[in-house]
Parts: sequence; structure tokens; C-alpha cells
Amino acid sequence: MQYKIVIKRDGDGYMAEVVGVDNLYAYGKTEMEARKELISVIEMMLDFHTEQVNREKEIRDFMLSQSQKEYAV
Repeated sequence: MQYKIVIKRDGDGYMAEVVGVDNLYAYGKTEMEARKELISVIEMMLDFHTEQVNREKEIRDFMLSQSQKEYAV
């Protein structure tokens, strides 16, 4: 897949965003700072989603272990 990154002037700085992807945007005083901030935002989102997936796996595993106890004869 290819993604389009747009960096445009915004007030006294620059806004960087991944076009068509919600919540992936960042602000910086220079174009380079905006790009670096966008990378940081992407890393934070990856960490957030990884934690969420791990939590959901734990819940699933808990539920599976509980149902195995309930149905054991």
C-alpha cells in the first residue's frame, strides 16, 4: 500500500497528515518538525492499539478458561 503524506502551512507552522487516515496528523514549527511529530503520533497510535489488542486477548483467554471450567465433567 502507498499512503499520501501532506505537509502544508498552518498559521505560524506546518500541519502534517496522512491523507484518508483518521487521527494521523501533527503540527510543527517547521516542515521537518511536523514530519517528526507525525512519526511520533504514529508510534503512539501503534502502542495504544497494541495494548488494546493485548488486553482483548487476555479477556478472550480468561473467558475461554472460564468456559472450559464450566463445561468440564
